[in-house]
Amino acid sequence: MKKLIMTILKVVMVLLVISWIILIIAESNRYKNDEPMIITLNEEIREYSDGSVHIYYGLGYKKIIYERTSLEGKEFGSIFTKVKTELPKK
Repeated sequence: MKKLIMTILKVVMVLLVISWIILIIAESNRYKNDEPMIITLNEEIREYSDGSVHIYYGLGYKKIIYERTSLEGKEFGSIFTKVKTELPKK
């Protein structure tokens, strides 16, 4: 009985990981097509003197949209991706 439960738990874990990978691929494709995220756990808006930055948090990833005069564009990355506050130095 214990062996059956462990096997079921392993199968469930593998299915969860596969589902999460599929979700990240789908979110990445939606990002590339300028579509909204499927799952948004939290949204944050940071105001600056020259505009704002919108940060959308998902399940281990985030989407960042820069709407500033000094920084424009967007990013998609892991939850550890830092929000740029200034232009990169050359």
